[in-house]
Amino acid sequence: MAELSNYKCVNCGGSLQFSSQKQMLVCTSCGSEFSVAEYEAMLAQSGQAQYQERKSPSNEWDMDQEGLVVYECKNCGGEVVGDKTMGSTNCPYCDNPIVISSKFEGSLRPDLMIPFKLDKKAAQQKLKEHVDKIKLAPSAFKAGNHISEVKGVYVPFWLFDANVHAGAQYEATVVKRHSDSQYEYKETSYYDVMREGDMQFMNVPADASEKMDDALMDSIEPYDVSQAVPYSSAYMAGYLADRYDVTPEQCVERADKRMEQTAKDLLRGQVKDYTTVNERFFTINKMSAAYKYALYPVWILNTVWNGNKYVFAMNGQTGKLVGDVPYSKGKFFGVLFGVFALLWAILIGILAATSHMVSSAVIGTGVVALIIGLIVAFVMKGGTKSVHKGTKALDFVVKGSFRVTNRYDNFLRKTVDKTAKQQQN
Repeated sequence: MAELSNYKCVNCGGSLQFSSQKQMLVCTSCGSEFSVAEYEAMLAQSGQAQYQERKSPSNEWDMDQEGLVVYECKNCGGEVVGDKTMGSTNCPYCDNPIVISSKFEGSLRPDLMIPFKLDKKAAQQKLKEHVDKIKLAPSAFKAGNHISEVKGVYVPFWLFDANVHAGAQYEATVVKRHSDSQYEYKETSYYDVMREGDMQFMNVPADASEKMDDALMDSIEPYDVSQAVPYSSAYMAGYLADRYDVTPEQCVERADKRMEQTAKDLLRGQVKDYTTVNERFFTINKMSAAYKYALYPVWILNTVWNGNKYVFAMNGQTGKLVGDVPYSKGKFFGVLFGVFALLWAILIGILAATSHMVSSAVIGTGVVALIIGLIVAFVMKGGTKSVHKGTKALDFVVKGSFRVTNRYDNFLRKTVDKTAKQQQN
């Protein structure tokens, strides 16, 4: 049976919430402060009552069939409705923080969690800073407060560890050029190159919530897992939390692909001083692979503008915020034609100064100016996008663990191409 812990102040009976700034449980009424360990010790001694799941009669709404659970708040008598993956919430009537404790018991209990370090105000300020630096963002979007919802959520993650041995074989070339009075020579030396190496990955994350956008969660990495603490439901007081609804077996492929790409990059970085390098073969073996279940702090900010919803996420530990921002077509074309006009004027001025004002040259400089204007405008448009799917795991390679275990650079052959120089009359 699901139980909900009611975090109340032992001094005045008011509600306690976990303060990300103080890293303490703080009473919203009298301001009393308790460490998590201190409060849990007092709670164990007091035998404080637990909230019990309220069973719906068979003739009422079938919550279980729709993936929902109904709870009764003992503080005010109100009902709390949530889906079965929800780990904690607030009573919608008295706003009393309540935690669905048994959702995390047994096999569902997290191994570790990172408490919130930054509060809601910090998230709102980060969003403002993020939007303000986007030059193509609509002025109305920047000026108005479009935040419709801000919520702190402990998002479930699977963290994957592995010792990896990888090897790659390459075809590489060294190209040299020289000339004499009659010919230009191109010498190409071909090599068979191999690198093998060991590396250790730790805490490669994959979010385990079906509700969360994977790319959004990838984009706010990394977290400092050295600051993680053993799981305690007290850290969730005042926040939402989900338990995992995506299994580690479903997530492991994502983590493996990131490790594989990083292993490729590390080995490729050891192949130097060649003109071209093409990978021919790659192999990877995982050893001592394991995974952990963790809860990471995330601020989710939902905004609405022109009838469209824009979702932003902030790392509740580091403050890194991401989210795609709408762009103004007027500003886009303003940048395009502004750069075009300015650059074309400069180029025409140069032509005039050098007495090369012919029609073909004027048209040519116009085309160059337009191309550069398009490049600048599209680069700025690309700046409105900050959400990306994680494809690498370099942040999760244990420092000093990568080492090359085997290598060779075998010369294969050399070719010489010569091209006759054009004779001047």
